[in-house]
Amino acid sequence: MKYVGMQTQIWRNNRNTVILLFMYPIIIFAMFWAFVFVMDYFGVFCSFTPDALISGSPITTIGDVCRENPMTYGTRWPVVWFCFLKALPAVAIVVTTWFALAYSSNVSIIRRITRARPLERKENVRVYNIVENLCIAGGIEMPQINIVEDPGLNAFASGIDVKTFTITLTTGTVEKLNDEELSAVVAHELTHIKNRDTRLMVVCIVFVGMVSLMQTVFIEILKGMVRGSRRSRGRRKGDGGAIIIIFFALVGVVITSIAYFFSFINRLAISRKREYVADAGAAELCGDPLALASALRKISETPGLVNVQRNDVAQLYIIHPEEEEDNGVFRSIAKKVDSIFWTHPDTPERIQILEQF
Repeated sequence: MKYVGMQTQIWRNNRNTVILLFMYPIIIFAMFWAFVFVMDYFGVFCSFTPDALISGSPITTIGDVCRENPMTYGTRWPVVWFCFLKALPAVAIVVTTWFALAYSSNVSIIRRITRARPLERKENVRVYNIVENLCIAGGIEMPQINIVEDPGLNAFASGIDVKTFTITLTTGTVEKLNDEELSAVVAHELTHIKNRDTRLMVVCIVFVGMVSLMQTVFIEILKGMVRGSRRSRGRRKGDGGAIIIIFFALVGVVITSIAYFFSFINRLAISRKREYVADAGAAELCGDPLALASALRKISETPGLVNVQRNDVAQLYIIHPEEEEDNGVFRSIAKKVDSIFWTHPDTPERIQILEQF
């Protein structure tokens, strides 16, 4: 493997993270634009004409035009852009409000899901001394320390500000790692906090969850309309409106599914980049890259927090348990393809990079 300096590694991954982060608003607004485009192509916005756009008012109702022109197909760009730009402020307000609520509640959700509890100093002075010494050395705010009763090994950082920044360790991590290895793991998590990766990953989780919820809403609308149309089969009244709603929901399902795929892949790419940066930062902070490499080997052998069946939370861990379990034939045959669906870089590759420092 070609040697890459630590600072070069950090700079490259920070640059790539910024690029990937900008993809989220692009995906959200591209999804909305695509929805408007498809609706217009199939005549749903056929109550508007370019002439009417000048005055900003429809010339007739959608129902009237659709009954008169049931096969109105084709794209009229003035209509598409008018509808998109007209609704854009409302979409931005909804997305911003949604984001703010989900963002602020994320910390408590993670703590509840992992069943973490605060670790008192008198309960384990060793852990507190390690965290405090590294914080002083790195000029990092002292985070809260949580513990999870789990014999497996794992750790993660969470929080969105100084008041909520937290390092969570499993009991297995504390008991089975020596001081150098535990210091390296803590340094990895402190680097996430120092670089505000915990805040960044919350942003990613919220955006992906936003798209996922919209997808679920459209699916439920589609299922409800299909069930309703079956119950009212034979009744002609209202059939036209039901077909429009079903079509509306179907288009929504397709577009949100595509958007979810790209936002999910984007989230995984950001997560992998931040792990590389945290590894490099930990090696620099504790001054012992080999200690972190040794800790990663031990954690990969018996990863903890396996029972937390939430991929959005597992991406915060130092090693994702499920990805470590996937060591079979598939991984060796199609590793490159499979790796785009990982939240973490390949552990042997992480260890190899650490060993070159």
